[in-house]
Amino acid sequence: MTRRHNVFATVGTAVAVSAALLAGACTDPASLPTAPTTTARPPAVDVPRGFPAISRPGRIYVGVDSPSYPHQGSPLESRYVLYDDGTFALQYSSANFPFVELRGTYQEADALITFEWEGSNIAGPWGATGTLDGDSLSVRYNLVMQWTDFVDGVYIRER
Repeated sequence: MTRRHNVFATVGTAVAVSAALLAGACTDPASLPTAPTTTARPPAVDVPRGFPAISRPGRIYVGVDSPSYPHQGSPLESRYVLYDDGTFALQYSSANFPFVELRGTYQEADALITFEWEGSNIAGPWGATGTLDGDSLSVRYNLVMQWTDFVDGVYIRER
């Protein structure tokens, strides 16, 4: 009996809500109060972002594609800084993402760059190679980095 009573109570509530909505829909719109009008400005989205100046001599290569990630809501810009002392930094910046820098060392032989990262994960060491072609640096990551969401890309030298 209790179960049947709950079903009837639920149906009765649904009918009452439907009747109230229907009665509200039949109200004369002219008799409803109006809200004050204001001129709304769109929210400011121009948040300062960017990369810091480099701290010592080096070359800067800026990412060509800036992918957007739904969890952070804005393009994630990246760049490689190849310092003259053989160290490098892969830097990320975004309006909605804190500045991040991943470091390591690199060796350059002709047009080939081998990156040795300070980072790794449980799957193994990180690895990447770069190929220079004029002002272009094409970077390819090893499988361990690809599984960690690094994406091969092209970077253009900043003058």
